[in-house]
Amino acid sequence: MSGNLTEAQEKFLITYTGLLKEVESSLQFVSECYTKGDVDIGDRLMKQIMLGLVHYNEENLTVMSVFGNDETAVRALKKFQQAIQKAVNVETEFNEEGDRMKFLHEELLPREQKWKQHVELKLAGLTED
Repeated sequence: MSGNLTEAQEKFLITYTGLLKEVESSLQFVSECYTKGDVDIGDRLMKQIMLGLVHYNEENLTVMSVFGNDETAVRALKKFQQAIQKAVNVETEFNEEGDRMKFLHEELLPREQKWKQHVELKLAGLTED
């Protein structure tokens, strides 16, 4: 078992890390859709993916039981959640295809990757509380 995690927390993090990895690869597919001009498909896919992550926020008891004492991780989560909200509302947030692509690669993916790093470090027991 990792660090000070309970068995349940460790299982959650293992599952959640897998989910975040799947999200990353799915967002790469969204990028391909945008590149090919399939904006509607990309928008729908991004929205569906992000809707699945909305509930893993700073109000989620399990997430906060693991990360509540790590201010840096909570900040990363909040930034990721802000990007998730934009992604869920992609049709109203962005008018141009280029804006969607810029958001995806300069905001959403980097914030997801930063948050995933915190999750992976916690799972490996490499973070301080």
